[in-house]
Amino acid sequence: MEQENAWENHLKRLAHQALHDVQDRVMMVREHGAERREQAPIVRLTNELLEHAIRTGASDLHIEPQKEELRFRYRVDGVLRELHGTMPIKLHPLLVSRLKIMAGMDTSEHRKPLDGHLVYLLDGRKVDLRVASMPIRHGESIVLRIMNGSGQLRRMGELGMSEQNAKIFQRMVHAPSGMLILTGPMNSGKTTSLYAALQELNTAERNIVTLEDPVEQLVDGINQMEINEKIGLDFAKGLRAMLRMDANCIMVGEARDTETAQIAVRAALTGHLLLTTLHARDSCSALFRLLEMGIQPYLLAATLTGIVAQRLVRCICPVCRESYEVQAGSEETALLGRHYHPGLRLYRGRGCPECHGTGFRGRMAIHEILEMKDALRARLLRSKEPDALRRAAEEAGLVSMQQDGVQKVLQGLTTIGEVRRALYGGD
Repeated sequence: MEQENAWENHLKRLAHQALHDVQDRVMMVREHGAERREQAPIVRLTNELLEHAIRTGASDLHIEPQKEELRFRYRVDGVLRELHGTMPIKLHPLLVSRLKIMAGMDTSEHRKPLDGHLVYLLDGRKVDLRVASMPIRHGESIVLRIMNGSGQLRRMGELGMSEQNAKIFQRMVHAPSGMLILTGPMNSGKTTSLYAALQELNTAERNIVTLEDPVEQLVDGINQMEINEKIGLDFAKGLRAMLRMDANCIMVGEARDTETAQIAVRAALTGHLLLTTLHARDSCSALFRLLEMGIQPYLLAATLTGIVAQRLVRCICPVCRESYEVQAGSEETALLGRHYHPGLRLYRGRGCPECHGTGFRGRMAIHEILEMKDALRARLLRSKEPDALRRAAEEAGLVSMQQDGVQKVLQGLTTIGEVRRALYGGD
């Protein structure tokens, strides 16, 4: 706590210096050049904010002008929090200009949304940040997305899958051809799982080509192409080009429209292994999303290897973790279902300085893996009814995300409240 207070006091001093040093900074630039300018208070303040966000493990930093103050919020473990106090609103134009310069954005444009990116060097490693600005009532709101702040890609064994799900996922990733889809809302860890699968396949014998918007992580040995709609390079055109590149494995960042989905299915049909993502509620919903996009059932039955649906839940802080007895008749018993029995003890976090008083530290995924077995393929050809396909999937052994989440609650890794929040919303 003392360290946090000392850091916040340091931040306030930098903010004060930045407000009172604008004219001096301009004169120093004229006298001493760019090297001296980099020591200006607004530069140090910006660097402190970026470094704090990265070291805290935040995935996003929000800089939001209010009527009389400048607010900062950090998304840590999937939840937005204010980790320090506000600053004077007069700092806003200075901070926005500095970030736009760093991200290669137009500093003179304040009336329309802009995008940019920057690479920040911290502790000897490069951290990629995507920067977006948007005009709002009291100025420009800035959101910085920290792309894999840890700098390391996860392996398939580090995805937190149950033993059963890990075996199914391994089998689908190593299929010689077909289409594997990862689904879930934004910030559900789809890209992390996708890159883990690519790492598993990344050998000298395979030509792996990806099409991304943007390229979120550079991987040695993989040919990565970035969408550029300004020159007409969209997912559909990029995917058509990739089919002529003698690829064994193709990864498309997102099947976001009918044309892209149809080309992806054709690629899988011609013998490619194709991995992609799709925004859907769960595995069966993703299957129906493809049908609604105009993909014929016989094509899905022939090409689809499987669908992985996932959500991220916060992990219980290991420092302040404690056990408690689940009370009969509580809301927790409803989600536990048959796993509840009198005297059942689960775990939760009390809250401590290590987890900023939240009781949680870090995140893990809960999964639902729909493997396209013969019985399910046959049902897909006979019926498009959601309930019928869901029943067929469950009969084939589908473990829902709720069931996977409950198992991780019983293992003491997360809480019932977290599983409920991730799947059904609420606090």
